[in-house]
Amino acid sequence: MRKIKRIKIFIFSIVTILFLGMSTYYYEIHMKKIDIKKNVEFKRRESVGELLDKVGIEQNIFLKIYFKVSGISSEIKAGYYKLESEYTISEFFKILKEGRSEMIRVTIPEGFTVDQIKKLLISKRMITGSEFQNVLKGSKFPYPTPNNNFEGYFFPETYYFAIGSESKVIIDTMLGEFLKKFPVEYYGKTEKDKQKFYKKLILASIIEREAVLDTEKPFIASVFYNRLKKGMRLESDATINYIFGYEKKRIYYKDLKIESPYNTYRNYGLPPAPIGNPGSLAIEASLNPARTDYYFFVATYDGTNSHHFTKTYKEHLNYQNQNKNKPK
Repeated sequence: MRKIKRIKIFIFSIVTILFLGMSTYYYEIHMKKIDIKKNVEFKRRESVGELLDKVGIEQNIFLKIYFKVSGISSEIKAGYYKLESEYTISEFFKILKEGRSEMIRVTIPEGFTVDQIKKLLISKRMITGSEFQNVLKGSKFPYPTPNNNFEGYFFPETYYFAIGSESKVIIDTMLGEFLKKFPVEYYGKTEKDKQKFYKKLILASIIEREAVLDTEKPFIASVFYNRLKKGMRLESDATINYIFGYEKKRIYYKDLKIESPYNTYRNYGLPPAPIGNPGSLAIEASLNPARTDYYFFVATYDGTNSHHFTKTYKEHLNYQNQNKNKPK
């Protein structure tokens, strides 16, 4: 009887300990409130332990069990979090798992210039003009950047940055996105390859500004390549508009006489650098143009934003004369 009694006491003790342990665990993780009123950034590659130290949460056995059971420590997202309340451990990590951080959304349109991007970032109070320039001056970029000109390399995309992100992080992210899409290991194995790719990037920036429809980009690319091969000037209105900071709504004949290395009506060949930051489709069109006999194109008059392509200048003029009185 005594033995049975001891066994019952032992079982009761174990059950009691388990119950107390589970109760304490539930309280520590799901009920106990921790006052966290601070802004904290959780960076990529940063350990959970470093994050907990920042917010003043002590690591204990219950927290370790929580990590082990839930697996949540591997699911939390980097970001800049504005914490201004009392949270339980589970609430705190739920916020990090869902990525409910304070982020700024920045969309870089295709064809935007570096100057336009800089002004956009300044308007969102993410960076100052001097910070922008200083980061570029210190940047080690694998592709050509003549006279520290990074035009063409700020990849058009929608980015999300944590509030308070360093200027270098912002710029490196955009330049890094370009390198992900067009890795130097593939497109620039040698200096000759880099220069060749840079010329295609310059042309891609012109294609981006000339084309409205994505489907036409390879055909516009073919026109420019045909003209270059034949020794003709590119005569791109987009390069003229670039000289004026894309502020002109219409290009006049007098504008075509402006002295500038970017004036493709006066100069043969490509301009010295890109005239904006092209997207993937424009770059792909420059890398793989359509095969055509076209040397001219002009906007159509049917309101579709498409272009009419012709092989000869006579055909080009005939189309314009036949349609010049039609509203665009």
